[in-house]
Amino acid sequence: MRLLKMAMALLVAGSFLVSACSRPAATVNGKKISKETLEMHLKERVAEHKGQNVTIDDKKLRESVLQELISESISLDEAAARGITATDAEADREIDALKQRFGDEAFKKSLKEKGLTLEAFRKRVKEKIVLGRFVETFAKESDVTEAEMSDYYKNSPKPFLKPARVNMKIVEFQSEEAARSAAEDLKRTNANFDQYADQLGKDNKANVTDYGWVSPEFFSPSMAAAIKALKEGQYGGPYKGQKSFYLVRVKGSEPEGIAKYDEVKEMIRNMLLQQKRSEAYLKWLEQKRAASKIVSNLS
Repeated sequence: MRLLKMAMALLVAGSFLVSACSRPAATVNGKKISKETLEMHLKERVAEHKGQNVTIDDKKLRESVLQELISESISLDEAAARGITATDAEADREIDALKQRFGDEAFKKSLKEKGLTLEAFRKRVKEKIVLGRFVETFAKESDVTEAEMSDYYKNSPKPFLKPARVNMKIVEFQSEEAARSAAEDLKRTNANFDQYADQLGKDNKANVTDYGWVSPEFFSPSMAAAIKALKEGQYGGPYKGQKSFYLVRVKGSEPEGIAKYDEVKEMIRNMLLQQKRSEAYLKWLEQKRAASKIVSNLS
């Protein structure tokens, strides 16, 4: 009899453990958010925080990530109901851009650190594209008026600054040897920089970008400092960039200064548009969450 009671107790305890382990992290209107999904996103967020040297509170971070997943689930369901989608091709273009920016090996390392497969990451990218398009539906460009933009410019607590910039021609080489050889040839022959650069472009020996206004800060710190030191009409290089080597010629320069309204008008429009969209979306989300049946199983 005693053994029978012990067996029954173990059976009940086992059933409880199986039930607890099989429960999802949360359900949103009957739709499950699995614990595996939560752990995957949590691992991704932990990796991001560690990369930024941010102190992590495991319990608070887990709850925060779950709440984000709940909000995403509600939003993605609504986006699907409205016919908002994203294709694999669109996600792959985003992924290719990341690979080009950071390098293929660094991209793979980042996925591994976050515990993500390429397919899982592609799914996340598609969801982010859909969410972005969904939020965009909450306000149109025409919802931002000229008066709002003008008032924002006039009443901004800090003036809108435009960075120092230079009008320069850029000659990009794939190897330091090719860039150094061209620089030495230019100096030895005392050739006209513009004509020499254009010929390099025609011969497919370099990628040539004609004169245009560029902020030196777009380049590496050492290259930016060298460009700032060039006077109008001077050329310099080779300079080492992130992946390439450059020769440049400066045609003109402008110091940092206060931007005129027309120079920052579109930037202000985009800022106000994003603000309107965010406010309207968050208001909608608050109402939608209140009307949804949300069950969290975090202990």
